[in-house]
Amino acid sequence: MSRRGIRLSPYEPWAAWENTRLNTPPRKIAILGAGAIGCFLGAHWASACHAAGTQLTLIGRTATWDQMAPGPLRVSGGVPLQTQLSLLDLADSPAALDGADLVLLAHKSTGLERSIQQLSAHVADDTTIISLMNGVSPVDHLRAALPRHHIVAGMVPFNVVWKSGSHLHRSSTGDLALERTCATEALAQLVAATGVPVQLCPDLKPLQYGKLLLNLINPVNALSGLPLREMLCQRDYRRVYAAVLREALSVYDAAHIQWRRVGPLSPRLVHRLLLLPDAVFNSTLLNLQKLDPESMTSMAADMAAGRPTEIDTLTNEILRLAEQSGTAAPINASLSELIRQAEAAPHPTGARSTQSLLEHLRLSHEC
Repeated sequence: MSRRGIRLSPYEPWAAWENTRLNTPPRKIAILGAGAIGCFLGAHWASACHAAGTQLTLIGRTATWDQMAPGPLRVSGGVPLQTQLSLLDLADSPAALDGADLVLLAHKSTGLERSIQQLSAHVADDTTIISLMNGVSPVDHLRAALPRHHIVAGMVPFNVVWKSGSHLHRSSTGDLALERTCATEALAQLVAATGVPVQLCPDLKPLQYGKLLLNLINPVNALSGLPLREMLCQRDYRRVYAAVLREALSVYDAAHIQWRRVGPLSPRLVHRLLLLPDAVFNSTLLNLQKLDPESMTSMAADMAAGRPTEIDTLTNEILRLAEQSGTAAPINASLSELIRQAEAAPHPTGARSTQSLLEHLRLSHEC
């Protein structure tokens, strides 16, 4: 049920809104699965939506809303701000999707099937649904499961972590990117002056494949059990990620995948720079990343909490491409196996040392 917020005018069919001028904002935007990313977007977009008469509904867990109360929701990293909770409609039921012109899926890919059921039950045909999930396959899955809806690909290149119950911190850089459609044109205009503007692209798949290369560090970080910055300070962990990247790039080449760089450096250069001695890498390239000392990848956080990971939409995407192109990806396959073993273990198995990882992946201890 809805817990806070205003009630605006009744829902109008998507087709009517689609045919209006591009600068006409949607009547209602819903962010489904609003955790760190969803609340971060909501905090930045709330004032612009309120000024335009757009209802902004965040659908998440009751525990999340309880920990945020009484507010305000504070954001640091990037553009700092404090957002009053009265500007947001916070809900804990998928019924709050009713009447939404535009829905953003801000949860992990492990919640995709549940979201499809909720969208089918509560969202009108022809509603635009934007997927902000990691990987490439969730968008294809959504289009197959919801053929009457407009499915749009999105990509979030930055990481957001909870510092406290009402404090979110952005710990890396990059711009939110969405496929260009009439709906995303309107959204981009609505939030252009906020701390999280939207970059529009005619085809997002090259960027999604580019981000996938960055996300391949997730299983390495999850198996290390260390904060990401601390892990990257150690050359042997970097060597594992370098081998993962090198193999994935070979698979991309064999599968003729078109991809675009996400971030300041090309992965073709990064996998070489990762092999630099600690003294050089840590004093130069690591500092450029501006990583929060306590930040971990989402897969590492899931592993530590005993939750299912996104291994199927990240590392296993490389394995599917390898199979389709008739090539091999033994390093990524071994990492996927280790993550599956850790997920299936009744108790946490503990972090794997660099020596254990190198031996399991059959990587030489030499340079």
